[in-house]
Amino acid sequence: MRWKLGRVAIGLGLLMALGSVITAGAQDGANAERGGELYVAYCAGCHGIDGQGRVGGSLESFPGIRVDAALASTIANGVPGSVMPAWAAANGGPLSDQDIADLAGYIQGAFDGTQPIRPAPTYQPPVIPPLPDVDGDPTAGAIVYHESCAPCHGEQGQGVFGYTLAKDWPANDPQAYLRSVVAAGIAGTQMPAWGAASGGPLSDQQVADVVAYVLTFDPISPEAPPPVESVGPLGRPASLLILGGLLVAAMLALAVYYRRA
Repeated sequence: MRWKLGRVAIGLGLLMALGSVITAGAQDGANAERGGELYVAYCAGCHGIDGQGRVGGSLESFPGIRVDAALASTIANGVPGSVMPAWAAANGGPLSDQDIADLAGYIQGAFDGTQPIRPAPTYQPPVIPPLPDVDGDPTAGAIVYHESCAPCHGEQGQGVFGYTLAKDWPANDPQAYLRSVVAAGIAGTQMPAWGAASGGPLSDQQVADVVAYVLTFDPISPEAPPPVESVGPLGRPASLLILGGLLVAAMLALAVYYRRA
């Protein structure tokens, strides 16, 4: 009995040691400084530069034994039924496994008070002339877009998780349509409500400004699909086989004809 209890104790000790090694390895492998850069680029728009939350949740506390693993899983896989998308490349996102480890390391350290919050970089937008018949200041809207929209819609409106915004808008009043979408979001999608009246962080003026900026995007021309070679209903292999057989038959027929002649 004592021998069996000893084996159990040794086994438990080895498991605990292995868990410690894995945890330490995950923490040692994370570059929190680089994670701060990624946080500013991809997360601060929704969670705030201070982690207090905007349209995304607060990042102040994460209960659990393996906080780093929980964070990494949430970043990689998203949260179904919420506006939190899956950021991992394996799930169609832009982040590698190392990116996610770095982000998790930064979030765990920064919002636990063990390291300073990385400040948001100063963004100086170009001066953009207002569009005719469009309310809002597109120059001011560029700042709002850079801080809040670019992570999902791309720096030039090309689309990442969010829809492509650099396009021709077919609606009769695209300005009104875009204002409604930005302010109230789209139910059942990962597009949150950004307007203050719907609980978001943007004022009516900021919504108008960012819409004015979006409408300045040059439409992205869709790439023409490569031409599809028509090979007939039988497909290329069967067609080549039949053609080859006909060619051989013709050569044999010619040989027989000339031999008789």
